[in-house]
Amino acid sequence: MGRSRVPSPGGIEMIRLGLRARFFLYSNTLIAATMTIVTLFAMVHERRSQHEAIDQRGRSIADVMGILITDALSQEERGHVDDPEYIDNSISQILARNRDLMRYVVVCDPDGRVFHATDRPLIGGFFPRALGPGAVATSPVTGTRQVAGGDRLLEVRTTLGTAADYRGSLAIGFSLEPVERRVADLARQAIVAAIILMLINSILTALYVETLIRPILSLNQTMKRAALGNLDVRSVARTGDEVGELADAFNRMMDELEAARDREKVQRAQLAHTEKMAAVGTLAAGVAHEVNNPLAGVLACVENMKADPEDTETKDRYLDLIVDGLNRIERTVNTLLDFSRQREMSLEETSLNHNLKHVVELVGYQLRRAGIEVRFDLDSSGAVVLADHFQMEQLFLNLVLNAVQSMPRGGELVLRTRVGEETVVAEVRDSGTGIPEEIRDRIFDPFFTTREVGEGTGLGLSVSDSITAAHGGAIEVKSTLGVGTIFRVELPVLPEGAPKGEIS
Repeated sequence: MGRSRVPSPGGIEMIRLGLRARFFLYSNTLIAATMTIVTLFAMVHERRSQHEAIDQRGRSIADVMGILITDALSQEERGHVDDPEYIDNSISQILARNRDLMRYVVVCDPDGRVFHATDRPLIGGFFPRALGPGAVATSPVTGTRQVAGGDRLLEVRTTLGTAADYRGSLAIGFSLEPVERRVADLARQAIVAAIILMLINSILTALYVETLIRPILSLNQTMKRAALGNLDVRSVARTGDEVGELADAFNRMMDELEAARDREKVQRAQLAHTEKMAAVGTLAAGVAHEVNNPLAGVLACVENMKADPEDTETKDRYLDLIVDGLNRIERTVNTLLDFSRQREMSLEETSLNHNLKHVVELVGYQLRRAGIEVRFDLDSSGAVVLADHFQMEQLFLNLVLNAVQSMPRGGELVLRTRVGEETVVAEVRDSGTGIPEEIRDRIFDPFFTTREVGEGTGLGLSVSDSITAAHGGAIEVKSTLGVGTIFRVELPVLPEGAPKGEIS
């Protein structure tokens, strides 16, 4: 019926029951609790009713036997009794007729001595509960007592004779075992009834649970898929009750979330392109330098060719130099244009080693001008992941430019990759000024920057964080003032069965 274990605050695992299980549990618990309360009330009522019935029956028998014994004693005194065992025989007959309840009869004289008893050893002894003359003309006295063996008895005591002619007392014991037996039978019947009701309830629940609970469980599963990031899911509940209204509200919420996600994608792409253009502006000085050097060589070759146009050998050599210089200019310009071009995200096998090397080529001028030495510590496997090649380059370009700006007086830039069992790690480590602890939690916020106005957009690290998250990875930073900063990028390893293609 669906259950799972959840850790409690104390570390002890607790079982979390599913909706079906709770429905069965609560309904059957309600039946059990109701039947228990009803049974207890019924048992109390039945015990009281049965006890009152035996009490009334005992009083009636005591009254009859009292009259009979008193009359027999009077007849004995007058010598009109032909049968000396008349009282014993009368007691035996009444006992035989009421054997289901009567357990003993004790007849005492005015001094409390037993002269008739069903238990013969009591005859001649003193009966401690005998009634005195003061109890004459009162109703029979009743009380319960426990006897050997654990049996409970109702004892009915009454006087014999009148106040003027007190002749002793009579005590009769009635068993209460039929009362307890009847109460026990009632309890067993209630238990059987409760079990039958719970079985019927379980069957009815099983029949109706799909109608009542399936829409809720279906909506719950849909919500779980949505919680995992699948915003395309929609509930198909068609009930017209509150569950249907909840499903409609969920679908509307998912429509809004999906629209917001699309807007966020567009905004993220716009921000990334804005930051890319800012990076292109930063690279422009380096590109100009890379273009000017070969262009100056080309111009020198042209001037030399114009000075001596008849020198065929020199002209051929200068033409080769001109072609080589123009090719260098073309490669530099194409690299910059290729990087700045806006593209849709496209996942392919991408080597992080290649990305890092290419980024170093892009910022070569800035590195040389700042006096920064680059050291590679790359995994021999190539550190291949499933990613967008150009977004990976933008990610590392932002980190490298950030490192360059933190080392205005030169330093060392270490680029490192490692492949683990579940993740591929790329690190950009600088020996710069470090990041103050009070702003470390804000460096990935959009538009947050510590640079002067016009020196940065504040989007570089935010875009890097977004690119990493879009690829299912994470980025973290460790920094020590005066020592340097490490940006650590973790990306999922290349999944098995990923489409094979040319590694970028």
